Amino acid sequence: MTLKQLKAFLALARTLNYVNAAAELYLSQSALSITIKTLEEELGGKLFKRNTRRVEMTAEGRSLIPYAKRLLANWEDMEKDVKQRFKLNRGTLNIASMPFATHAVLPAVIHEFAKRHPNISFSIHDVPNEKIIENVQDGIFEIGICFQPEFCDQLNFEPLFQEDFIAIVPKNHPFANSQQVTWHELCASPFITLQNPSIIRHVVEKKCLENNTVLDLKVECHQISSLSHFVANGMGVSVIPRQFQKCIDLTQIAVLEILDVNVQLQLGIIYKKDFQLSNISSEFIDMISTHPFFPQQ
Repeated sequence: MTLKQLKAFLALARTLNYVNAAAELYLSQSALSITIKTLEEELGGKLFKRNTRRVEMTAEGRSLIPYAKRLLANWEDMEKDVKQRFKLNRGTLNIASMPFATHAVLPAVIHEFAKRHPNISFSIHDVPNEKIIENVQDGIFEIGICFQPEFCDQLNFEPLFQEDFIAIVPKNHPFANSQQVTWHELCASPFITLQNPSIIRHVVEKKCLENNTVLDLKVECHQISSLSHFVANGMGVSVIPRQFQKCIDLTQIAVLEILDVNVQLQLGIIYKKDFQLSNISSEFIDMISTHPFFPQQ
Protein backbone atom coordinates (compact mmCIF):
# COMPACT_ATOMS: atom_id res chain seq x y z
CA MET A 1 0.00 0.00 0.00
CA THR A 2 1.46 3.32 -1.08
CA LEU A 3 0.90 6.84 0.20
CA LYS A 4 -0.75 7.69 -3.12
CA GLN A 5 -3.19 4.80 -2.71
CA LEU A 6 -3.99 5.78 0.87
CA LYS A 7 -4.81 9.36 -0.13
CA ALA A 8 -6.90 8.18 -3.09
CA PHE A 9 -8.85 5.73 -0.94
CA LEU A 10 -9.61 8.30 1.78
CA ALA A 11 -10.61 10.99 -0.72
CA LEU A 12 -13.04 8.65 -2.47
CA ALA A 13 -14.34 7.32 0.85
CA ARG A 14 -15.04 10.89 1.96
CA THR A 15 -16.68 12.15 -1.25
CA LEU A 16 -18.12 8.91 -2.70
CA ASN A 17 -17.66 10.68 -6.03
CA TYR A 18 -14.88 9.99 -8.55
CA VAL A 19 -15.12 13.45 -10.11
CA ASN A 20 -14.80 15.29 -6.79
CA ALA A 21 -12.12 12.95 -5.40
CA ALA A 22 -10.06 13.23 -8.58
CA ALA A 23 -10.29 17.03 -8.49
CA GLU A 24 -9.25 17.08 -4.81
CA LEU A 25 -6.19 14.97 -5.60
CA TYR A 26 -5.36 16.81 -8.87
CA LEU A 27 -5.73 13.54 -10.77
CA SER A 28 -7.70 12.50 -13.81
CA GLN A 29 -10.68 10.21 -13.17
CA SER A 30 -8.95 7.41 -15.05
CA ALA A 31 -5.80 7.77 -12.93
CA LEU A 32 -7.91 7.66 -9.76
CA SER A 33 -9.77 4.58 -11.01
CA ILE A 34 -6.50 2.78 -11.76
CA THR A 35 -5.11 3.68 -8.31
CA ILE A 36 -8.21 2.34 -6.52
CA LYS A 37 -8.29 -0.78 -8.69
CA THR A 38 -4.60 -1.50 -7.99
CA LEU A 39 -5.19 -1.10 -4.25
CA GLU A 40 -8.16 -3.47 -4.37
CA GLU A 41 -6.10 -6.05 -6.27
CA GLU A 42 -3.32 -5.83 -3.71
CA LEU A 43 -5.76 -6.26 -0.81
CA GLY A 44 -7.69 -9.03 -2.55
CA GLY A 45 -11.20 -7.59 -2.70
CA LYS A 46 -13.53 -4.70 -3.51
CA LEU A 47 -13.48 -1.55 -1.38
CA PHE A 48 -16.15 0.29 -3.39
CA LYS A 49 -19.27 -0.68 -5.31
CA ARG A 50 -19.81 1.55 -8.33
CA ASN A 51 -22.86 1.87 -10.52
CA THR A 52 -23.99 4.47 -13.00
CA ARG A 53 -25.56 6.65 -10.31
CA ARG A 54 -23.32 6.52 -7.26
CA VAL A 55 -20.38 5.01 -5.40
CA GLU A 56 -20.91 2.96 -2.26
CA MET A 57 -18.39 1.48 0.13
CA THR A 58 -18.21 -2.21 0.91
CA ALA A 59 -17.99 -3.41 4.52
CA GLU A 60 -14.32 -4.16 3.92
CA GLY A 61 -13.82 -0.63 2.62
CA ARG A 62 -15.46 0.90 5.69
CA SER A 63 -13.27 -1.25 7.97
CA LEU A 64 -10.15 0.10 6.23
CA ILE A 65 -10.94 3.78 6.93
CA PRO A 66 -9.61 4.04 10.53
CA TYR A 67 -6.42 2.16 9.61
CA ALA A 68 -5.85 4.35 6.57
CA LYS A 69 -6.38 7.52 8.61
CA ARG A 70 -3.85 6.38 11.23
CA LEU A 71 -1.32 5.41 8.58
CA LEU A 72 -1.70 8.76 6.83
CA ALA A 73 -1.44 10.67 10.12
CA ASN A 74 1.71 8.73 11.09
CA TRP A 75 3.21 9.43 7.67
CA GLU A 76 2.47 13.15 7.97
CA ASP A 77 3.94 13.25 11.50
CA MET A 78 7.05 11.45 10.28
CA GLU A 79 7.41 13.80 7.31
CA LYS A 80 7.03 16.85 9.55
CA ASP A 81 9.54 15.49 12.06
CA VAL A 82 12.17 14.72 9.41
CA LYS A 83 11.77 18.15 7.84
CA GLN A 84 12.24 19.73 11.27
CA ARG A 85 15.41 17.68 11.75
CA PHE A 86 16.78 18.79 8.38
CA LYS A 87 16.17 22.38 9.47
CA LEU A 88 17.84 21.59 12.86
CA ASN A 89 14.64 22.54 14.66
CA ARG A 90 14.53 19.15 16.34
CA GLY A 91 16.74 16.16 17.09
CA THR A 92 19.42 14.79 19.39
CA LEU A 93 23.15 15.16 18.81
CA ASN A 94 25.03 12.08 20.03
CA ILE A 95 28.73 12.56 20.75
CA ALA A 96 31.32 10.07 21.96
CA SER A 97 33.85 12.04 23.98
CA MET A 98 36.88 11.39 26.12
CA PRO A 99 36.00 12.24 29.75
CA PHE A 100 38.70 14.94 29.72
CA ALA A 101 37.10 16.58 26.68
CA THR A 102 33.63 16.23 28.18
CA HIS A 103 34.75 18.24 31.21
CA ALA A 104 37.16 20.73 29.69
CA VAL A 105 36.10 21.23 26.08
CA LEU A 106 32.46 20.43 25.39
CA PRO A 107 30.50 22.63 27.85
CA ALA A 108 31.40 25.91 26.15
CA VAL A 109 31.02 24.45 22.66
CA ILE A 110 27.66 22.86 23.33
CA HIS A 111 26.42 26.03 25.03
CA GLU A 112 27.23 27.97 21.86
CA PHE A 113 25.64 25.33 19.61
CA ALA A 114 22.50 25.29 21.77
CA LYS A 115 22.15 29.07 21.40
CA ARG A 116 22.13 28.66 17.62
CA HIS A 117 19.80 25.63 17.70
CA PRO A 118 17.71 25.83 20.89
CA ASN A 119 15.48 22.85 20.06
CA ILE A 120 18.38 20.40 19.72
CA SER A 121 19.13 18.10 22.67
CA PHE A 122 22.48 16.45 23.42
CA SER A 123 23.58 13.00 24.52
CA ILE A 124 27.25 12.90 25.56
CA HIS A 125 28.83 9.49 26.04
CA ASP A 126 32.04 9.40 28.10
CA VAL A 127 34.17 6.81 26.34
CA PRO A 128 37.92 6.02 26.57
CA ASN A 129 39.97 7.37 23.68
CA GLU A 130 40.56 3.98 22.04
CA LYS A 131 36.89 2.99 22.33
CA ILE A 132 35.79 6.21 20.60
CA ILE A 133 37.84 5.30 17.54
CA GLU A 134 36.40 1.77 17.52
CA ASN A 135 32.81 2.94 18.06
CA VAL A 136 32.93 5.52 15.27
CA GLN A 137 34.44 2.94 12.92
CA ASP A 138 31.63 0.53 13.79
CA GLY A 139 28.95 3.19 13.21
CA ILE A 140 27.78 3.28 16.84
CA PHE A 141 28.44 7.03 16.89
CA GLU A 142 28.65 9.43 13.95
CA ILE A 143 31.22 11.67 15.60
CA GLY A 144 33.74 11.43 18.42
CA ILE A 145 36.18 13.75 20.17
CA CYS A 146 39.54 12.15 20.87
CA PHE A 147 43.27 12.34 20.32
CA GLN A 148 44.46 11.72 16.77
CA PRO A 149 44.60 8.01 15.90
CA GLU A 150 48.02 6.74 14.80
CA PHE A 151 46.68 4.61 11.97
CA CYS A 152 43.14 4.77 10.70
CA ASP A 153 42.35 4.81 7.00
CA GLN A 154 38.60 4.58 7.60
CA LEU A 155 38.22 7.84 9.53
CA ASN A 156 38.50 11.55 8.90
CA PHE A 157 40.22 13.52 11.66
CA GLU A 158 39.59 17.27 11.98
CA PRO A 159 42.22 18.76 14.33
CA LEU A 160 40.99 21.22 16.95
CA PHE A 161 44.09 22.06 18.96
CA GLN A 162 47.42 20.73 20.19
CA GLU A 163 47.35 19.51 23.77
CA ASP A 164 50.23 18.95 26.18
CA PHE A 165 50.39 17.81 29.78
CA ILE A 166 50.93 19.44 33.16
CA ALA A 167 51.75 17.92 36.53
CA ILE A 168 49.42 18.15 39.51
CA VAL A 169 50.49 17.53 43.10
CA PRO A 170 48.89 18.04 46.53
CA LYS A 171 49.34 21.52 47.98
CA ASN A 172 51.45 20.10 50.83
CA HIS A 173 53.70 18.02 48.55
CA PRO A 174 57.45 18.89 48.41
CA PHE A 175 57.10 19.57 44.67
CA ALA A 176 54.38 22.15 45.33
CA ASN A 177 56.95 24.87 46.11
CA SER A 178 58.49 24.48 42.65
CA GLN A 179 57.09 25.75 39.41
CA GLN A 180 58.54 22.88 37.40
CA VAL A 181 59.16 19.17 37.74
CA THR A 182 60.75 16.49 35.54
CA TRP A 183 59.14 13.33 34.21
CA HIS A 184 61.73 11.31 36.15
CA GLU A 185 60.71 12.96 39.43
CA LEU A 186 57.05 12.39 38.69
CA CYS A 187 57.35 8.74 37.70
CA ALA A 188 59.45 7.96 40.80
CA SER A 189 56.78 9.44 43.10
CA PRO A 190 53.59 7.70 44.28
CA PHE A 191 51.52 8.09 41.14
CA ILE A 192 47.81 8.30 40.32
CA THR A 193 46.68 7.67 36.77
CA LEU A 194 43.90 6.22 34.64
CA GLN A 195 43.19 2.56 34.05
CA ASN A 196 44.11 0.93 30.77
CA PRO A 197 43.17 1.38 28.01
CA SER A 198 43.90 5.10 28.27
CA ILE A 199 45.99 7.44 26.17
CA ILE A 200 47.06 9.28 29.34
CA ARG A 201 48.18 6.01 30.93
CA HIS A 202 50.06 5.18 27.73
CA VAL A 203 51.87 8.55 27.85
CA VAL A 204 52.86 8.02 31.51
CA GLU A 205 54.17 4.50 30.94
CA LYS A 206 56.11 5.59 27.87
CA LYS A 207 57.78 8.40 29.83
CA CYS A 208 58.71 5.98 32.62
CA LEU A 209 60.45 3.74 30.08
CA GLU A 210 62.30 6.70 28.56
CA ASN A 211 63.53 7.68 32.03
CA ASN A 212 64.41 4.11 33.08
CA THR A 213 61.96 4.44 35.97
CA VAL A 214 59.46 1.94 37.32
CA LEU A 215 56.10 3.63 37.82
CA ASP A 216 55.21 3.80 41.51
CA LEU A 217 51.51 3.26 40.87
CA LYS A 218 49.46 4.11 43.95
CA VAL A 219 45.93 4.53 42.53
CA GLU A 220 44.37 3.89 39.14
CA CYS A 221 40.87 5.03 38.30
CA HIS A 222 38.53 5.38 35.35
CA GLN A 223 37.63 9.07 35.32
CA ILE A 224 40.07 11.97 35.09
CA SER A 225 37.89 13.93 37.52
CA SER A 226 38.34 11.14 40.11
CA LEU A 227 42.09 11.23 39.53
CA SER A 228 42.29 14.88 40.56
CA HIS A 229 40.31 14.19 43.75
CA PHE A 230 42.83 11.53 44.82
CA VAL A 231 45.65 14.01 44.23
CA ALA A 232 43.82 16.68 46.23
CA ASN A 233 43.56 14.22 49.13
CA GLY A 234 47.31 13.60 49.17
CA MET A 235 47.43 10.11 47.63
CA GLY A 236 50.09 10.99 45.08
CA VAL A 237 51.01 13.02 41.99
CA SER A 238 49.71 12.85 38.44
CA VAL A 239 49.72 14.40 34.98
CA ILE A 240 46.66 15.68 33.15
CA PRO A 241 45.92 17.40 29.83
CA ARG A 242 46.51 21.14 30.21
CA GLN A 243 42.92 22.11 29.36
CA PHE A 244 41.61 20.06 32.26
CA GLN A 245 43.23 22.31 34.87
CA LYS A 246 40.24 24.66 34.73
CA CYS A 247 38.10 21.81 36.07
CA ILE A 248 40.13 20.99 39.20
CA ASP A 249 40.14 22.46 42.71
CA LEU A 250 43.25 24.66 42.75
CA THR A 251 42.82 25.33 46.47
CA GLN A 252 43.89 21.74 47.12
CA ILE A 253 46.19 21.12 44.15
CA ALA A 254 49.36 22.75 42.82
CA VAL A 255 49.91 22.83 39.04
CA LEU A 256 53.46 22.48 37.72
CA GLU A 257 55.04 22.71 34.30
CA ILE A 258 56.89 19.59 33.16
CA LEU A 259 60.50 20.62 32.67
CA ASP A 260 61.86 18.18 30.09
CA VAL A 261 60.45 17.39 26.65
CA ASN A 262 56.68 17.38 26.97
CA VAL A 263 54.16 15.32 25.03
CA GLN A 264 52.14 16.99 22.30
CA LEU A 265 48.92 15.32 21.22
CA GLN A 266 46.45 16.57 18.65
CA LEU A 267 42.87 16.69 19.90
CA GLY A 268 40.17 16.61 17.26
CA ILE A 269 36.88 15.29 16.00
CA ILE A 270 36.60 12.04 14.05
CA TYR A 271 33.96 10.65 11.70
CA LYS A 272 33.82 7.92 9.08
CA LYS A 273 35.08 8.47 5.56
CA ASP A 274 32.63 8.02 2.70
CA PHE A 275 29.70 8.31 5.10
CA GLN A 276 26.80 10.75 4.77
CA LEU A 277 26.65 12.59 8.08
CA SER A 278 23.34 13.86 9.42
CA ASN A 279 22.73 17.60 9.12
CA ILE A 280 23.05 18.03 12.85
CA SER A 281 26.46 16.31 12.99
CA SER A 282 27.75 18.25 9.97
CA GLU A 283 26.66 21.53 11.49
CA PHE A 284 28.35 20.67 14.80
CA ILE A 285 31.63 19.77 13.07
CA ASP A 286 31.59 23.07 11.17
CA MET A 287 31.00 25.02 14.39
CA ILE A 288 33.49 23.23 16.64
CA SER A 289 36.24 23.49 14.01
CA THR A 290 36.15 27.29 14.23
CA HIS A 291 35.16 27.67 17.87
CA PRO A 292 36.99 30.65 19.46
CA PHE A 293 37.43 28.94 22.82
CA PHE A 294 40.11 26.67 21.47
CA PRO A 295 43.74 27.75 21.64
CA GLN A 296 45.23 28.86 18.38
CA GLN A 297 47.81 26.54 16.96
